[in-house]
Amino acid sequence: MSQMKLPQAGLVLWMCVMNRVLDTEKLLDIFSLHVMTFSTAAAAASASAALSITQCVIMQYTNITCYWEATDHHLNISSYTLQINKTSCDSKHSFIPVGFCKTRGSNCYVQPIDSALHCFCADVLASTRNGAIRSPSYFFNGVNAVKLPPPQIKALKPSERRSGCLQVIWRMAESFPKNEKVYILLQMEYTTHNQTRSQTIQAFSKETLELCDLHPGSKYTVRLRAQDNRAHAHWSSWTSIDTTTAEKAPSTAPRLWRLIQPAEEAGKRRLTLLWKPVSWPEVNGVVLSYSASCRGDLDSSQWTCGTVNASRRSCVLTVSDDPCHCSLTATNSAGTSPPAHISIPAHTHAEELPPPQIISVTPLDDTQIKMEWTAALNQSESGFVVQWTSVPYSEPTSLHWEHMNETARSFILTGLLPEIPYNLSVMSLYGRQAGSDMSVIAFTREGAPSVGPDMTVLKTCSSGVVLKWDPVPSEKLHGFIQSYTVLYSINGKDKSVKVDAHVEQITLSKLTEGTYNICIMAHTAVGGAAGPCQMVVVGLEGVQGIPILLCALLLCFLILIIPVCMRVRIKRCLCPTIPDPSKSSLSVWSNTKLCQHKLPSSSTLSSFISVGQTTIYQDCGEKDYVPVQVSTYHTPRDSNEPEAKTYNSTSAITYLDPKLTPAQAFPTHFLNQSYTKPDQVIPAGYKEDPQPSSDDLLFDSLFTYKSSQADLCGYIHVSQSYAPVITTVDAYRTLDLDESPDFLPARK
Repeated sequence: MSQMKLPQAGLVLWMCVMNRVLDTEKLLDIFSLHVMTFSTAAAAASASAALSITQCVIMQYTNITCYWEATDHHLNISSYTLQINKTSCDSKHSFIPVGFCKTRGSNCYVQPIDSALHCFCADVLASTRNGAIRSPSYFFNGVNAVKLPPPQIKALKPSERRSGCLQVIWRMAESFPKNEKVYILLQMEYTTHNQTRSQTIQAFSKETLELCDLHPGSKYTVRLRAQDNRAHAHWSSWTSIDTTTAEKAPSTAPRLWRLIQPAEEAGKRRLTLLWKPVSWPEVNGVVLSYSASCRGDLDSSQWTCGTVNASRRSCVLTVSDDPCHCSLTATNSAGTSPPAHISIPAHTHAEELPPPQIISVTPLDDTQIKMEWTAALNQSESGFVVQWTSVPYSEPTSLHWEHMNETARSFILTGLLPEIPYNLSVMSLYGRQAGSDMSVIAFTREGAPSVGPDMTVLKTCSSGVVLKWDPVPSEKLHGFIQSYTVLYSINGKDKSVKVDAHVEQITLSKLTEGTYNICIMAHTAVGGAAGPCQMVVVGLEGVQGIPILLCALLLCFLILIIPVCMRVRIKRCLCPTIPDPSKSSLSVWSNTKLCQHKLPSSSTLSSFISVGQTTIYQDCGEKDYVPVQVSTYHTPRDSNEPEAKTYNSTSAITYLDPKLTPAQAFPTHFLNQSYTKPDQVIPAGYKEDPQPSSDDLLFDSLFTYKSSQADLCGYIHVSQSYAPVITTVDAYRTLDLDESPDFLPARK
């Protein structure tokens, strides 16, 4: 019996163990199912959290627009679908579809809707590669989501009831039930010169609004928008319109300043009047022109610029050295501003009023510098003027200035440039007069010089050299000079000498003989730059004088050789040859009249003789003859013939020997004489006198016409302004004046 029970007990035990194992597997299956369900729900919740609706806006009787955002950009969403449903405002369980829309953007609208007096539920379904993702439901009350359309501005005009005010006539784009109008608000803004005023009123309380306290001659932008006060988050878009108020005459004077410079004319000054336009709102409109003039204090002298265009900010006058006062007015379409005045002291009293005591500058950055000053002691300033300009000063229009009140002790300059020097100054104002200025040079940021100094060698000696250099122009310094360095080298060995910034001349001593390469380097706090180098010879001053000596010798040689080469011409100019009338042969000539001799030809000629201003005509025939010009020449000879006599003729005389043939009668030497015939030019021939003698006057040329025409009377034209005389080198007799009466014209 006991043996039978043991197997049964083992079977029961085995069955219990197996049952336990099976229960464990089932439990594991159930746990795995729950885990999978939880993971799926968590993933769905996570995906839903990545997509949510931010807001929905209802345009009354038009549409519902909803906006959403996706926080996970790795979802690769391809499209969205917006679903709008009506629901109960209390239970939010029953849904009535309103409509849906699809888009790839982040907003979408559903239209039309009949009313906003409902509650709505909206959700978005996003399509991805892994499936669809739905956003959580978004519940909203339609009344709280209403956005009204913008109101309309029908007219904007000056108010008829109040001067200086504007009337705004407006209306809503849609009608509202009477019980809804009480919820509508209207907001109005009007802006000018970055100044904005706004007011919010009950929209339908009045449809005509008035804008007052406006500035004359100013441009205003008027804007309107509306809101249902039950939807505090939603205003309508703006409706705007621009307008300009009526102008008035400027209420204040322009700000006036001056710049005094010397003029080219003695006793005069160049006065540049500078001004700044009247600021808003005192300008009361648009300035059309300026009028500037000055009047002398001691007399009635007046200088005026006339009417100056509104775009200009200066005019130049040339005034006397005496004191005067100047005025400036601005004019717009409505009138003229009060005048601005400034006094110009006399030239001798320009520096009487004191300047501020101390001026300091502090760079703030690359474009700004802060100026600070201390007022003069025991003085009652009415204000200050701060001036600044870049260096070098170019023209008056480049001068910047600013008026400061009497309590000001600092000013920040803006719009400057780095590495550029600026001349900053402060002047005290004493009523209409200005004191002398106190100035300083400043940089916003320093840099290295762009060029170095130009060097000049003043003197060299056997073991030294004296150097001088010019300062670097201020516009090329880019900073304050801290020191100079003299760089010199010889045979590859470099040396240098450093000197202070105020030193501009140095002597280098104990130098060995040779050629040095020398240049000067200027240093600022940032860096330095070297000027052009020069080769300087030291210890060879004798060699250096050789070129100068050679030039001096060459100049002396030229001074001596030129008179020697030109001695003949100089002698001729200083000591001209004077003819000796006693050696002339004219005294032995016959007293026969010139044109009474008849040559073999039976034709008669007309003699024409002109001496000075008087002309003598001798009737030798019926034909007239025209003179032709013949230049001076000497009778040439053959080389075998004996040397011909040379004649020096300073004047001219004519003579005919009745015994000579035409070929022998006129061998002559004429100076600037004229001979011709009307229809035929007679060439000037020449022939040696076969029988020269001291008793007869010999000539160097022969004029021939034809063998049958030997009368040469008409060929003679003597044009001299004095009694004709012929002199020769040989001792010939001079023809007396009474021996040739036909040659001497009557004197006038």
